Amino acid sequence: MRWETHLPWVALFRELRAVNKVRPFKLVFLLEMPNFYEARRELTEVLDSAVTKAHLDFLDSPPTIRIAQSSQYRWDFLDFH
Repeated sequence: MRWETHLPWVALFRELRAVNKVRPFKLVFLLEMPNFYEARRELTEVLDSAVTKAHLDFLDSPPTIRIAQSSQYRWDFLDFH
């Protein structure tokens, strides 16, 4: 999955800019999924591109990515009986 094709990033950043004018915030993306390594790499590329293109120049600090480990994605919840 390519993040750029699944999320309207530029529109999202425009809305975040408007919110930041009302109340400054720190942008943190929380990834909670089974294959978070690939997702993190792709999200990092998107964020690096956004910083380069000045889409996030309104932030006081660069966005961060955090990983949450979840038991939600374990297979033991499936009932085959």
